[in-house]
Amino acid sequence: MRRGGRALGVTVVLVAAIAVIFGGVAAADDYGNAPVVTVRMTDNEFTPQTVVVDPGTVVRWVNVGRNKHNVVVDVKSSAWTSSKSIKAGKSYDHQFNDPGVYGYSCSFHGAAHQLMYGTVIVRNADGTVPSEVTEQAPKPRASGARTIRVPKDQKTIQSAVDRAAPGDLILISPGVYHEAVSVTTDDLVLRGTDRNRVILDGEYKLDNGVKVLAADGVAIENMTARRYKSNGFFWTGVDGYRGSYLTSTRTGDYAIYAFDSVNGRFDHSYGSGAPDAGFYIGQCFPCNAEITDSEAAYNGIGYSGTNAGGNLIIHDSVWHDNRIGIVPNSGDGEKLPPEHETTIVGNLVYRNNNAKSPAIDAARLGEFNGILIGGGNDNLIVRNRVHDHRIAGIAIVPNPDTTLWVSNGNRVEDNLVTKSAIGDLASAGGDGNCFVGNTFTTSKPADIEQTMPCTGTGIPAADPFDIGPFLEARKPPSIDYRKAKTPPPPTLPGMKHPTTAKAQPANHIVVNVDIAAIQVPKLPSRLR
Repeated sequence: MRRGGRALGVTVVLVAAIAVIFGGVAAADDYGNAPVVTVRMTDNEFTPQTVVVDPGTVVRWVNVGRNKHNVVVDVKSSAWTSSKSIKAGKSYDHQFNDPGVYGYSCSFHGAAHQLMYGTVIVRNADGTVPSEVTEQAPKPRASGARTIRVPKDQKTIQSAVDRAAPGDLILISPGVYHEAVSVTTDDLVLRGTDRNRVILDGEYKLDNGVKVLAADGVAIENMTARRYKSNGFFWTGVDGYRGSYLTSTRTGDYAIYAFDSVNGRFDHSYGSGAPDAGFYIGQCFPCNAEITDSEAAYNGIGYSGTNAGGNLIIHDSVWHDNRIGIVPNSGDGEKLPPEHETTIVGNLVYRNNNAKSPAIDAARLGEFNGILIGGGNDNLIVRNRVHDHRIAGIAIVPNPDTTLWVSNGNRVEDNLVTKSAIGDLASAGGDGNCFVGNTFTTSKPADIEQTMPCTGTGIPAADPFDIGPFLEARKPPSIDYRKAKTPPPPTLPGMKHPTTAKAQPANHIVVNVDIAAIQVPKLPSRLR
């Protein structure tokens, strides 16, 4: 079932249902003895999302996340201007003197009243709360779905998106488009006519290639994004998404990304040159999502999945030359921990030892491993081909975030793992992790399939895997994503018949993979 429709306005109804935060933090000198309330900015939300204050109160936004944020007011006024970028660890203040309802958002991770947004309600002088309701009706549709061509019908992709209604196809001709496209309309299909020649270029000045904000069923197909300060393509807060035949390279955060979203698919896509992940699916359960026939290279992390799982299947894809390969993980920065129930099957994972990649701290922490479960539970790692890693081929370890997330109940079965410096297979701590039927040479602890069998009782470990030295080791620094030696993406196959194929919104995604039919991939002869 899809999530219900979303009004574009904000409705203030029951004050009792709103989080009320009172002062408790010492006021800044500039505001005398004015009370101060704090709103925390994590990587994808304001907490609390709504505050109710008296006139004269200072609201202080503190960035406790990893990414930069800002506070952008919904309606420009002389009383309140938007902030500049707020880096991690920094804050921004504003004193509210006039009663009213003030909406705001982060332009990097949301839009007005969608996803990363918030509201400040300033009481009247008599202590009552203003009642202000604004709504915007959806665009009427006089006929069926239509095709809007760029630049024939609309000069820019954004203008085409702004004029589209649910179900429309936006068909983009070859060219370089210096745009940051924001999509808030359900069931659109954005399609390039040539994957390698329809290029969104941020010139290291714009934030995102295409961002889909709380718009269900949006599919993006057959195009390239490059040189954006944040992400190539991302969906956030949606039910139904698809990215097909996409290429993303040299972006300042992620390449291809879905957050707080369910019922989705990434296929036939390529992500490179990102300090975080080439592909990311986070904060969902059950996710009902898959990544297939895709490739991630020269990123900090090939695949990262924080607090995501439940019919989440990563299969038949290639992960190479990242700092670290595939990393399902649990973390405190997002909701729904711990990560659990991800299936990793039939992937080729090799040579993720790239010390000269752009890399976030987590990528540096877990570098030089092929498949790494970091504090995740009940995952299945089966029939993958993993080759040439400076630490471990497949490893199960805890993730030392604010919480120490321990990995439990993971099953590693029938994988073929070679040429790992410390151990083809490795496991540290946790309960119920097991190994069976794998082809390998070395492991930590030794005899890992006898120490941690999937049936019966294991023998004591003579040499437990101590991850302490790896956590404490000096890590190669991250390279600026703009300057890293990221090879240009190869010329990649695009979708068939892009100018005539029927538009298929992502509103009926079904993830039903025959896992038993997927085989161990072959190792290319050039790597043997």
